[in-house]
Amino acid sequence: MQDNILLRSFMFLPAYNERFIEKAVAGNADAIILDMEDSVPKTKRAEAREIIKECHKKGMFSDKKTFIRINTSDSEDFVWDLSTLCLEDIDGFMPSKIESADGIKFLNKLLSFLEIQKGFRNGKFLLAPLIETTKAIENVNEIAKSSERLVALCLGGEDYLNDLGSVYTYQETALVMPRAMVVNAARANGLLPIDTPYLRIADIEGLEEHSILSYKNGFAGALLVNPKQIDVVNKSYMPDEKKYEVSRAILEACEDAEKRGESIVMYDGAMVGPPMRKRAEAVVRQIKLIEENGK
Repeated sequence: MQDNILLRSFMFLPAYNERFIEKAVAGNADAIILDMEDSVPKTKRAEAREIIKECHKKGMFSDKKTFIRINTSDSEDFVWDLSTLCLEDIDGFMPSKIESADGIKFLNKLLSFLEIQKGFRNGKFLLAPLIETTKAIENVNEIAKSSERLVALCLGGEDYLNDLGSVYTYQETALVMPRAMVVNAARANGLLPIDTPYLRIADIEGLEEHSILSYKNGFAGALLVNPKQIDVVNKSYMPDEKKYEVSRAILEACEDAEKRGESIVMYDGAMVGPPMRKRAEAVVRQIKLIEENGK
């Protein structure tokens, strides 16, 4: 189970802009994604790799959970991304356009080779693939089972809508099914489901409403495209104070019943069954993790 990592706010930033990187590593996002693909012109990708390496030498990623969004495996940049960016303070990679378990298995073998070559422990580099095509949604359960490196499944909503044939940028109803499938596949395999970015950057109220609903529907966090979204998203993808206090009280009631040798646990006039206890444990565990990370 991936209950030891926070990915409430998982923020993209272009890898060729060192000023953006400096601000991001000093910011409040749980994790950052150095994007080597869509936001980097092909002519700047070699430069972007050198910028990442230079930032790494300066120790900029030592205290920030850092992933790199790599180019697709059918591109020349894919080879250069992996061969040059398997660095000590890089936590993992976000592969693009993964459509089946075979894509993850191939990447897993390649990373294992690079870890041996560079003297890292086996399994050092994590994977948080983008699920962004109709074929990927069709195969999402097999993808979720494909490697122990997987820490999250991330929904790429806009690319999915393009693949679906939708002409509407904010076609929320078309995302109901893929959202549910990503959440279910991730949770069934102990991974974190991460929601697609909310692209109305100026609409903070809408972001909050969207994020709270997303959290209620099982997502552990969201991809972000702007630092203005971080604080709202961090707050939305965590239990509120009332939920935390109730969860603590439920667990205390369970402990008291066990001490008395009673099998039936009551809290606030209702019987506490195993599912309620598990939910309470999950809430307390998440709050503890947030506190441990100084968030």
